[in-house]
Amino acid sequence: MIPEAFHLAILRIASVLVPATRRADWLAEWRSELWQVRSEPCGYNATAFCMGAFRDAYWLCRNDPHPDRALFFAESPGRCLASLALLGALCVAMAFVLPAARKVMTCALYPRNVVMLTAGGNSDAYTPNSFFHPYPSVSWGQFKSLKSHQGEEFSALAFYVPTQIAVKTPRGTRTLLVARTTADLFRLLNIPVKSEIPGWNLPGNVDAFLIADETALRHTKGFAVARLRYDSLLNRRFSFIRLADRSFDLLASVLGIFLFACLLVGLMALGSQGRRPRGIGPRRGLFLAAKALLTLPIVMFGSLDVVSLAGPVSPLFFDIALFASVVAVRWILADQRKRCPVCLRLLANPVRVGESSRILLEWHGTELMCLRGHGLLYVPEWPEIWSGRQRWLGLGPSWGGLFP
Repeated sequence: MIPEAFHLAILRIASVLVPATRRADWLAEWRSELWQVRSEPCGYNATAFCMGAFRDAYWLCRNDPHPDRALFFAESPGRCLASLALLGALCVAMAFVLPAARKVMTCALYPRNVVMLTAGGNSDAYTPNSFFHPYPSVSWGQFKSLKSHQGEEFSALAFYVPTQIAVKTPRGTRTLLVARTTADLFRLLNIPVKSEIPGWNLPGNVDAFLIADETALRHTKGFAVARLRYDSLLNRRFSFIRLADRSFDLLASVLGIFLFACLLVGLMALGSQGRRPRGIGPRRGLFLAAKALLTLPIVMFGSLDVVSLAGPVSPLFFDIALFASVVAVRWILADQRKRCPVCLRLLANPVRVGESSRILLEWHGTELMCLRGHGLLYVPEWPEIWSGRQRWLGLGPSWGGLFP
């Protein structure tokens, strides 16, 4: 027989969907029903009975008499921050699971002196020959000239040329991108020749490497990878980008996008909502900063996960990051305005006050209440017509007996 603790755990999980004000009574009622079901001699399926609790809990959640009632994970400030941290950790974990996103993440594992050389011009994370659109720019003759100065500027130097090859597999013909390379590449990366190569994230999205002789490499351009002895390159005909910076610059750009979204949405909220109610002490500001810091990894790695679902990482990543940043910042500010400045819990029980036909003589808006009895928040219906300021009315200790 299945132990009772297993059934009680199912009911406890289902109770998360029930509004907090009704959760205790709901759980007690279902526990008593479970006792009755388990005591029946006919052997009714208690597990199926407990699974039905999810449908009942979902119905109560959808038909909550308080439509603005907060979800369980965001009701208190601690749960809100814990939920954001959990979601951020999930986005980071997904970045290491998705193949395209994992290639971006593994770039940061390269040493700082391992670079990709480009013939002529400058190379950074936003020029065509970088993360999104790398192209072979070094000829075999240029590589041989660099090889002659290897002892002066490079401790190791390698050259490879990606080539598409059709390979027959049990599932049909598949086109692989195989790189013909010099043997120095494996010594440069400190990787044994017999090791697995899917984790290597060199420019070109190569599927496999094949050591080739000079005759197979001299007739086309390829990629040159080197290990620098110094932080600069004396040969001005070539520029370089550090392989570790290819992912760092890509993800760091999201920070600038997020700050731009904060400035943009903040100015919009300042012009439309007026001054927000003043917080009591530094807890309100620290909570706002904590939400912003925990939301940034969600935007950063979540955007990377979304764009990786469609294939290799493309410039669409920046568009998704901008959209996600604006949505995230709007949520941060909207969530902050709906919280009590004393306990930082979400306000509830919205009540419409006044009439729209009397806006010139009376105040018209929504009244929200702190369930701990700390005060009331008055939000105007039309800030441009009446008053753009949200007004917080604190309640004294004498009101404490009216609240649980």
